[in-house]
Amino acid sequence: MTKQEVKQEIKASPERIFAFVISERMNEVWGEWITGKWDTADPVGLGSTGHFETRGTLASFGKLAGTVTEFEPNKKMTMHNIGAKGKLDALESIILEPTANGTMTTYAIDYKVPYSVFGKLIDKVKISKEMSAMHVKTIENLKRIIET
Repeated sequence: MTKQEVKQEIKASPERIFAFVISERMNEVWGEWITGKWDTADPVGLGSTGHFETRGTLASFGKLAGTVTEFEPNKKMTMHNIGAKGKLDALESIILEPTANGTMTTYAIDYKVPYSVFGKLIDKVKISKEMSAMHVKTIENLKRIIET
């Protein structure tokens, strides 16, 4: 498994950030990499499912099917995403911790790519860098949108 984590303090309450994160407005945050749609009717919660289409540098992962596996309102949500092409198995979490000025927002991912030893080397030198860049930009976009 490859683990990555990005943190950013956002000047907003955990409630405001969480409401945004569980909405389809997240498509505004993911921008060039992913678009998604919840399959489950509101409200989103434990067991909710969604489908996501990867684009740009992540397009090789294809369509992802996700299920919410952890759900603590205004604190944490974890999704287990599986790629339809079998190229990605990921646990993605948003963790929210109140601070004096807003909320420390953490985006964490544990993922694996089912490749040979050579493929895992490619993950270390290419895929993990692309994923890291996407996560940094995602949390920056979330901060920009929420604080505007």
